[in-house]
Amino acid sequence: MQSFAISNTPSEKDYVGCGKAWAAIKNNVPVALRYMGQFSFDPSTAPAWALAVYESYCTISEPSSRIDYISSRELGKIKKAAVAAGYPEFGPRGGHIKASAVAREARSILQELEKEQFAEYRASSRDELRKLGDVVSGMCSCREFVAGVQPARI
Repeated sequence: MQSFAISNTPSEKDYVGCGKAWAAIKNNVPVALRYMGQFSFDPSTAPAWALAVYESYCTISEPSSRIDYISSRELGKIKKAAVAAGYPEFGPRGGHIKASAVAREARSILQELEKEQFAEYRASSRDELRKLGDVVSGMCSCREFVAGVQPARI
């Protein structure tokens, strides 16, 4: 691990406090930072019924968070919102679809969408930083950037 001071460096303008980040290092000085936590999930590209579930139930609206328990009442609300937005009320053989299956499927779709969007954010952030110097992953804290590994030459 290696620690880099952020004060009085070009990266000081990007510093917003502690958090996981990527840094561009040039001549052993951090010149730019991009925080992983600044990623913003956009659910608008999800299917309409999954978006309805996302908007109707707050725990599902954070797809990366773990859902331990959803009450039967809340599951019913989730299924009603999904069906109103186009999710089939009955299965292919005419049987009922469990509300928990709807919630699980929506959560799975939203998690995959979040992973794809974060991968795009990561790639664009790292490409942007690569133009400025060697890119390293680490953490900002107390006006320092602590890199997990030595800067790699590419």
